[in-house]
Amino acid sequence: MGDLVFLSASYQTGAVLLQVKGNQVKPLWSSDEVMSNHYATSVYHNGYLYGFHGRQEYGPSLRCVELKTGKVQWNMDQFKAGTVTLADNTLIVLKEDGELILAAASPKEFRPSARAQVLSGTVRSYPALADGYLYARNQRTLVCVSLRK
Repeated sequence: MGDLVFLSASYQTGAVLLQVKGNQVKPLWSSDEVMSNHYATSVYHNGYLYGFHGRQEYGPSLRCVELKTGKVQWNMDQFKAGTVTLADNTLIVLKEDGELILAAASPKEFRPSARAQVLSGTVRSYPALADGYLYARNQRTLVCVSLRK
């Protein structure tokens, strides 16, 4: 994001925000308590990161973090694992249990506008979004969900 690079990993690694200027790299903050992504990458929108914090097997939380400070804005404890995709101003969250959740990307609160169980079993692959359609799969089933208004 501009001259900023955000890196995150699980397994007691945590996250770091780096500022890159020329051949100089300056750490701005780092912590294992801010955004420790296990297998799903966070998304960035208007100065904030949205993603899953914590390991999948321990019931990670979904949270919003201010990029420049690392300050947690909101946190949904024990949300379970999943993926986050950003489309316009909307977070498209596909949970590991197959629940699809849409919510505005807001640093003030997480307020779902739509929820649906679109798959059963375990869903770990990232969905694909094309022309208003979301394609998602588990190990045996592929679904196409219209997200058009």
